[in-house]
Amino acid sequence: MRNWLRSNSSGTMHLSSIYAPEEFRMTITLDQLAEALQTLFTTDADQAAKDSGMIRRQRKLTGAAFVQALVFHWLEDPKATIEEIIEDLDLTAASFNERFDARAADCLRRVLEKALNLTFAARPEAIPLLRRFATVSIEDVTIVGLPAELAQHFPGCGGSDPEAGQAGWKLLTRWDVTTGRLEIRPPAPARQSERALAGALAVLPPNSLRLCDLGFFDLERLAADQQKGIHFISRVPALLSVQIGAQTAVNVTTWLDRQTADRIDTEVVLGTKERLGCRWIALRLPPEVAEKRLRRLRKKLRKKGKKLSERQRVMCQWTVLITDLPEAFTPEEICVLYRVRWQIELLYKAWKSGGGLGHTRGRRGHRVLCEAYAKLLALVVQHWGTLLRGGPLCGINLVRAARRVKRLALQIAAALSDLVGLRRVLEKLQARLRRLPRRGRRRKDPSTRQLLFVPRIVFVPRTEAA
Repeated sequence: MRNWLRSNSSGTMHLSSIYAPEEFRMTITLDQLAEALQTLFTTDADQAAKDSGMIRRQRKLTGAAFVQALVFHWLEDPKATIEEIIEDLDLTAASFNERFDARAADCLRRVLEKALNLTFAARPEAIPLLRRFATVSIEDVTIVGLPAELAQHFPGCGGSDPEAGQAGWKLLTRWDVTTGRLEIRPPAPARQSERALAGALAVLPPNSLRLCDLGFFDLERLAADQQKGIHFISRVPALLSVQIGAQTAVNVTTWLDRQTADRIDTEVVLGTKERLGCRWIALRLPPEVAEKRLRRLRKKLRKKGKKLSERQRVMCQWTVLITDLPEAFTPEEICVLYRVRWQIELLYKAWKSGGGLGHTRGRRGHRVLCEAYAKLLALVVQHWGTLLRGGPLCGINLVRAARRVKRLALQIAAALSDLVGLRRVLEKLQARLRRLPRRGRRRKDPSTRQLLFVPRIVFVPRTEAA
């Protein structure tokens, strides 16, 4: 069964230090960021307005002015009204609102796609456990609701009432936590599956580590990763079958229910049609943690009108992970590495609470769509700005770092026509970010960064639908 491990002559897997291609480790500079922002929000924005048909002749409001006004005002304050946004424009709120049509949405979409083709990275974090991989990439999705009238273009997944869930975006994100390099795919219909979306992502370099949730679980893809030298850590669905040695394959929950040990680390074969040999780590949770997971899952299922199944009950009592990492990685290290995946949940929470993504005062379809495109653009700019200090595990409070970018949003917008002036604003931003202190060590609830330096298993009552 050990043929799933790529071994050297001594029988141990060799994991080298970072050797990723240049595009995976390019460090952000002030000059790069200034040039990218200027081009994106002047030349590219004007061209997008022309190509979309939003601007057909010379007008008081250019494409660049329209995009800049929305993006940077909503970056500074996601709750800003149209009246506040047009304060420096020679337009009335009524005339500005009339611009929110299909052409304006297409203009913003084109600028967003230009932005998503640009990627920046901070200097890799000097955390030994992470530096054993070329990249440590998290893949996940978040859903942004849209008005039902947009269901033809962005069909949703349905909901509990005629309006909710009829239309929406599904945003697929890949985040390299060692450098902060963020890859966002263009918004797709919320009805599209995670597996289908993941096929559009670029291939990771060899010796990368991929961390995914259950929505991305795909034995065929995991097997393909092994062939390419890409490592993985994943949770497993309750309906999967597992085989150990010569034993008969049984359902995951049936197998777990038979166990008397609280800690299991063994080799298994997963699946029936598509089969995958890998390492299986199962840890029985303390009763109080399992009970918290059960309560949270029941509450989540109740909102969807569903009941807790016996399989879900069993899965709530265990932490189960599969990986192709060899025994050189302890169960503690593997659990801590998978814990890193929680960083992207925090990112999505910040996008929606602090960045206002998915929240709007608008009611008309294209008005809401324009706001969603503009706010996502604003969050991309915000992310680029925070990289001037470091990636997600650099040890600072990323919410405070985002606020530093927000406070200078309008100054950045005002300097877009002057590259030298724009660089001065970014220098000011970088200086303010450097003054942010690193977070102190926590004894009771250690941070993910702390655990990466001294790995140990910390049970937390987080759940994902089994």
